[in-house]
Amino acid sequence: MATTIINSHKVENFAKWKEGFEAESSMRKKLGITIKGVFQSVEDENQVTVISEMPSAEIAKAVLSDPEFKAAGQKSGIISAPEIKILNQII
Repeated sequence: MATTIINSHKVENFAKWKEGFEAESSMRKKLGITIKGVFQSVEDENQVTVISEMPSAEIAKAVLSDPEFKAAGQKSGIISAPEIKILNQII
């Protein structure tokens, strides 16, 4: 069963972040990441939450700690430490 990741962070500029996010689709595919949804906070359009799936929690942890993955986020304008939840569906 796939593992769900909820990743929330603040970005400098949503349009710039979205452009960078879309440009990294091949990296996500290579890493086994499937995007389930991208959301903006109602109160702050620069507060972004991405819901994705990966094959396992172990793979999710490895990907999220990968320097290349982190560098791509910084390049796209992420300006806060991410709040990340790694979840296994039970029902």
